[in-house]
Amino acid sequence: MGRRHAETKWASRRGASGRLIAAVAAIALVLAAPVAEAGVLDRIKETGVMRAGTRADAVPFGFLEDGQLVGFSVDLLEGIRAAAERHVGRPVRLDLTAVTAKDRIEKIESGRIDIECGITTPTWDREAKIDFSVPFFRDGTRVLAYRDTIKQKPDIATMTIGIASGTTTAKILTDTLPTATIKEYPDMTAAMAAMVKGEVDGVANIGVVLLGLSHELEPRRSVVLLPRTDTLGTEAMACGLPENDSRWRDLVNHALVDLMVGIEEYRGPYVDLYDKWFGRRDLMVYPLDRSTRDYLGDVDIWAR
Repeated sequence: MGRRHAETKWASRRGASGRLIAAVAAIALVLAAPVAEAGVLDRIKETGVMRAGTRADAVPFGFLEDGQLVGFSVDLLEGIRAAAERHVGRPVRLDLTAVTAKDRIEKIESGRIDIECGITTPTWDREAKIDFSVPFFRDGTRVLAYRDTIKQKPDIATMTIGIASGTTTAKILTDTLPTATIKEYPDMTAAMAAMVKGEVDGVANIGVVLLGLSHELEPRRSVVLLPRTDTLGTEAMACGLPENDSRWRDLVNHALVDLMVGIEEYRGPYVDLYDKWFGRRDLMVYPLDRSTRDYLGDVDIWAR
């Protein structure tokens, strides 16, 4: 074999080898690249189902009426479902599950539900496990007691107070009422039942939930919210969402902000829903105050 022929053959082999190495390297890069996980919207598009959770013991946010979950939060979820339906371009059904204060975060984190809207307050501990939407409600934490009870024990600092386990209420009471005795119950219905039995002097949560439950359980019995002129803490409520799914979080935020259009003038979809549930005289009356209206009006931070 001549020298030139040998060199040509070697160059050909080297070129073929280089191309093979390059091809193998390209395949390796493809295999090593992270595969994007299917998000909530992808699953909703495939199944036509939005799996949602809300409380069944938080009148008027979520409660049972004729065996069905209804309430302000349920209607908010319905608005989000409609937005998801428009986005995926197919009919979407709302699959609603009752959650508790103890299991709501775990159900989102484990992927058993796509969203939870109720009376969940964002905290940094919870943020480490799930994400949150923009806030859709705000209220103050108080203690509810029967009027005849506070005649005997008027100072909430010495009361025995019932709370629902797994809520932010415990820390608020510990910080603001360190001398009070705190008793935890599985949910707010159990805590209210304990107050009816006289096991506790009062129950604590956000004011609107306390009034709703008292109206449902003991509508004829006079109650008082303490402190009378202030709150023990202010809490915002937001929807809990699976972590790191920005497309789903963006859709939820957009849907909530769209509902709040016109709130500054006390009009629009959000105000209609609010009046439907917080202005029902057969359930409770809890007018939308100016500070809450302004707070919710400011959640829209996106430029048009």
